[in-house]
Amino acid sequence: MNLRSNLPLLMAAMAANNLHGAVLANWDFSNLDWSTGGGSGLALNDPAPSPILEAALANTAPGVTSTDLLPSPNLHIVVNATTAPGEADVRDFDYGGDGGNDNYLEFTLTGSAPGSLSIETISISQWRNGGGAVDGMAFEVSVDGGAFSLYDSIQVDPNSGNGPSFDTFTFTETISGAESVAIRFAPRHVNQGSTGNLHINGLTVTGTAIPEPSSLILSGLAALGLLLRRRR
Repeated sequence: MNLRSNLPLLMAAMAANNLHGAVLANWDFSNLDWSTGGGSGLALNDPAPSPILEAALANTAPGVTSTDLLPSPNLHIVVNATTAPGEADVRDFDYGGDGGNDNYLEFTLTGSAPGSLSIETISISQWRNGGGAVDGMAFEVSVDGGAFSLYDSIQVDPNSGNGPSFDTFTFTETISGAESVAIRFAPRHVNQGSTGNLHINGLTVTGTAIPEPSSLILSGLAALGLLLRRRR
């Protein structure tokens, strides 16, 4: 068989290396420890450390890179008896309780080329430490440097003080053909709460990424070689 007759097989093999519906980023909070006596040197209501987590802990898929997970300047941390290893305990998302999103956590995912990145879902795992914590879970996104806008909708967490039982909220809205998407976890005070703290131990993004052309071609050729060997 010649290359021309196997071109459809090659194209199929290359397409198979796109990450449809795959996990593009899955932040690892497991070693985060802000607890008193844990050697962090942090105190109650200190400004949140920047970064919260370094980019390597985003566990990105092939063809995707991430920035560090960063807090906005006025976000604060909580270090008290309810703070456990493996979670970011942060407060003052809605400072003053006016219903807005004064503060946030932010990171940016970038694909290997223009148009190579698509987002399908964003999920957050958290619990509210009492009725004083914001209850409107929400994300905002900026596509290719554009203005930030609400992603999907606001989901209200009716549970308060339910730790350490984490609730996972998944938001679904397709963003297609981007090169970069900046993502902010920006919860609001909707029905109750304002300045209180949230415990966060998971942040995941799924979607589609196209690896850089050189690696895509190499993987496609490798798959074609395997197909040819099987047909002999």
